[in-house]
Amino acid sequence: MDAADRGVRVRLLLDDMTSADMGEQLIALARHPNINIRLFNPSTERNYRGLAMLFGFSRLNHRMHNKSFTVDNVMTIVGGRNIGDEYFAANRDLEFGDFDLLAMGDAVPKISDEFDRYWNADTTHPIEVLSDHNPTQAELEALAQRVSEQREQSKSSEYVKRLAESQLLANLQSDSMTWFWGKALVLVDPSDKLQQGDKSTWLLSQLLPYLTQVESELLIISPYFVPTQSGTDLLTLLAQSGKRVRVITNSLAATDVLAVHAGYKQYRKTLLAAGVEIYEVKAQAGERSHSWHGSSKSSLHAKSFVFDNNQIFVGSFNFDPHSAAVNTELGLLITQPQLSGHVSHNIEEKLATNTYRLALDDGDLVWWDDGAQQRYDSEPDAGFWRIFVADFLGLLPIESQL
Repeated sequence: MDAADRGVRVRLLLDDMTSADMGEQLIALARHPNINIRLFNPSTERNYRGLAMLFGFSRLNHRMHNKSFTVDNVMTIVGGRNIGDEYFAANRDLEFGDFDLLAMGDAVPKISDEFDRYWNADTTHPIEVLSDHNPTQAELEALAQRVSEQREQSKSSEYVKRLAESQLLANLQSDSMTWFWGKALVLVDPSDKLQQGDKSTWLLSQLLPYLTQVESELLIISPYFVPTQSGTDLLTLLAQSGKRVRVITNSLAATDVLAVHAGYKQYRKTLLAAGVEIYEVKAQAGERSHSWHGSSKSSLHAKSFVFDNNQIFVGSFNFDPHSAAVNTELGLLITQPQLSGHVSHNIEEKLATNTYRLALDDGDLVWWDDGAQQRYDSEPDAGFWRIFVADFLGLLPIESQL
């Protein structure tokens, strides 16, 4: 609203899946002459979303998972982060650990072009046409009052104070950012992905050559990791040919989607037997100095691939069937050895403290807390019911939807 008030054209392109509880607020926001809001692949049934999903699953299950934030076609941020308190360490109950790239240069207008392509897609609609709600002047004034009250409250917020004192902001204001210069390639799914008969246009097809042509080392960071048999075969082939393959994903205790863990866990022994290294992030990942008040649970949400410490992909793509074949995704592939090595090194330093290292002992799965030198023979910190539900879900034929 501040940007719009000073004359900036603001466009919000949102996936409809999470807009159900914000409809009237978004419509009121879109009344601002400089703010436009559109929804991707929206449900035409605005009140009974569950029924709409039940009878229109094949269409409504297709979601826009892309994340980008572009300013003046000069800078863009891409990665896995959604806009919500838990993604910015501002939630006491849950903190998602995420990873973004701030980029300038030739990649920015390409990201902007992809935004426009989605913005103008046949499956994208202005929020105003999806509802007959017409905010009254009283509603608009009430919204403005709530914003004003929240703004006043934020002045004493620990969270806002931490942001104001952040090193990133200081570096931006003093023009002392450290940049890693290199070639940037935009990888993105077409907005009509499910209607594309040619899968070579899909992001996975664009990413696959970099996965298969690894020369020495592959690092995969994916909070939702369901490799499927074909992905397992690929990682097995790499590991058995002498390449170092490491996978970092959520533990059962840390994940926020039990069904995904159920789909992933059946591949662990095969991957470990082939020589793939697997690390599962703890739900309580040590001391989180960046957290404003200390959340009760942390969960990995970053999505990244590092190839031979030479190239790094950062975006919204998870190593799972939903990202590969159902949702649309977006990311940047950067060829920059210094950045790639820097990311790998920083992650490696935290593995012993923040993750469990998986291993096989006479064919049985074990978890090692290398920092505490402690061994676990079952899912650490998960609890009986969490294990039971994950085991039950693992019996269902739902892998293609994970």
